[in-house]
Amino acid sequence: MGQSREARILDAAGELLLVFGYRRVTIEDVARRAGVGKGTVYLHWSSKLELFATVLVRDVAAIVAEQLAALRADPAEVRLHRTMRALFLLVMHRPLARAFYTGDTELLGALSADTKIGRQFAMDKAAMAQPYLSVLHEHGLLADDPGADPGLMYRFSAATTGFFLLERLLPAAGDGDLEAKAGALATTVRRGFEPAADPAHAAIEAAAAAVIDLYEHLLADLTRSLPEENSP
Repeated sequence: MGQSREARILDAAGELLLVFGYRRVTIEDVARRAGVGKGTVYLHWSSKLELFATVLVRDVAAIVAEQLAALRADPAEVRLHRTMRALFLLVMHRPLARAFYTGDTELLGALSADTKIGRQFAMDKAAMAQPYLSVLHEHGLLADDPGADPGLMYRFSAATTGFFLLERLLPAAGDGDLEAKAGALATTVRRGFEPAADPAHAAIEAAAAAVIDLYEHLLADLTRSLPEENSP
């Protein structure tokens, strides 16, 4: 089986986006690089904005798939500090996802927020956060109850988002030691949001099973808008 035409177009769009940025790339550029006609691109995406939004969604879906695989391989990855550590490293090693998570408007342009797919992803992510944290608390992996503490999500977002944004706000620092930065994020999350005592293995297993189900639903929502990667 070979790569589908839609997947080739997405690959071409992603490569051009990284080199030139959203504002400078045209549909003609993408079609030429993918080896198809301009009209062929418009058969699958109604606009440049939606095409490049799909490129980003595919990258985010790949990250969710990797998180899901890691959780299936080791249920202890369900612990919040380990989840955030892994997410940070996954994002920082994927240039498009990195631009998305760090709010790189110079590279992404209107893609930063102004797309139907991008807004849907933000809604899906927000919708998953509450049940995700509730599962962790139910099994003793989260210190505070998100149902009883309406400020928990704000505190968590404020404490973690800065680790991603600093990668753009302090460019002089370069990549530095990403492992060390991921470790610092994990320490912040563990000390700020998890119980002091380590959870029992049975609690980890039960929480992991529930979170796997949440990830599977999120991944299904993300991939619903994506083309098949392969063709006969």
